[in-house]
Amino acid sequence: MSTHSCVVLYGNSVFLAGIKAELELDPEIELIAVDARSPDVVERIRDHKPRALLIDLAEGQPDFAVALLRAQPGLLLIGVDPSSDELLVLSNQPAQALNLSDLIELIRIRGEAGKES
Repeated sequence: MSTHSCVVLYGNSVFLAGIKAELELDPEIELIAVDARSPDVVERIRDHKPRALLIDLAEGQPDFAVALLRAQPGLLLIGVDPSSDELLVLSNQPAQALNLSDLIELIRIRGEAGKES
């Protein structure tokens, strides 16, 4: 079994090219660049079964992101924003909310976790 983590870079921005250059220094990361204009972009991403999908938020967000998160367990969708040096990380780690009190508890737990960072 390979110890490499596949990371797909979605887009063609100079910012993502810089990130790619740095990530290429890590021998345990396999990088795949996917052109956002490719007609079969979703299939190409799915075929690679990446651990993470990096997108430049300044270029816009792909409309297939939520469907991809649902379809690929363990995928991290990482949006990078060059204008604010921030990362937006989405994952498909499910949380069950059976009623309103479950939803409120989830918000409190995730909210407290966010305050620690």
